[in-house]
Amino acid sequence: MSIGTVDRVIHRRGRVSRETENKIRRILEEVGYRPNIFAKNLKLSKTFTFGVLMPEPFQDSSYWTLPVRGITRAQSELSSQKVRVRYFFYDKFYEPSFDKVSQNVLSAGLNGLLIAPVLSNVFDRFIREVPEDLPYVFFDSFIPDANYISYIGQDSFQSGSLSAKLMTMLIKDRGQVAVIKMLPEDYHINDRVSGFLFYCKNRPEIIARVYEIDSHKSQALRYKIYQRILSELDDLKGIFVTNASTHQVAEFLQARKRAEKIRVIGYDLIEDNVKYLRRGVIDFLISQQSEKQGYEGILSLYRHVVLGEAVEKKTMMQLDIVTSENIDYYQS
Repeated sequence: MSIGTVDRVIHRRGRVSRETENKIRRILEEVGYRPNIFAKNLKLSKTFTFGVLMPEPFQDSSYWTLPVRGITRAQSELSSQKVRVRYFFYDKFYEPSFDKVSQNVLSAGLNGLLIAPVLSNVFDRFIREVPEDLPYVFFDSFIPDANYISYIGQDSFQSGSLSAKLMTMLIKDRGQVAVIKMLPEDYHINDRVSGFLFYCKNRPEIIARVYEIDSHKSQALRYKIYQRILSELDDLKGIFVTNASTHQVAEFLQARKRAEKIRVIGYDLIEDNVKYLRRGVIDFLISQQSEKQGYEGILSLYRHVVLGEAVEKKTMMQLDIVTSENIDYYQS
């Protein structure tokens, strides 16, 4: 069996008998052969550019710097394969900013796109504008029914349910819980709220009430809402914060110096959250493994676009519970 015959089967060119082709393909499967697309593309000097469409890194209490770390690491590891990353940051609190940035994305000639679709209303429109030949991966959250090749993130509903279970364990008996729904509107924030309320539904001893807060507003306006929560819920035992702005609530509670401790559960290992976790003001933080999400997002695009491999439709991050006792040993 000549090299030329094998080459014709691999690249599907020239005539080869069906028997010979089947025999060669069985051998290739047995040895786990994969085409060396690296070498081919390097020879052709082809560069693959993956766009990253996400909020400005320092928004949401600098939460978005976490996935940027993972994206940067993936880009560094893939640089020898001529993969480059181009960022498109939008202001999640100012929709005209997204409109401008999204048009830049569509005209950039990208080979793939990694998206954090945290603005539900504008992304519903944007996804319909993405060309069919531009593959995209969601991370952090996703748009239902979109034609994404992969989603990398948590099960937000289960995450909310887990937080409710932790809260009931902390409270132990009867009490009221304030659920802080952070704005703007976002599918995965909504799912966290729904998961929390669903768990509490069959536990009449826990009364959960939802409050909407725009974390981008001034401290004075936020404090006004927190004060209203304290005045309206006279048996307040806990507060569940649905994003990385948990430290804002913790800061308020620490300043109040209330005699009875209010339990606090929130998200993400940003510096300010970790500070209040160590002090015991925050009881639990749910880690989303945000750095890993960014890293895996770029790798999924690489496998799909460059290697032509199938990728998992959903890669779910585990629900990690971080406390003051394990924070020094936790690797996100």
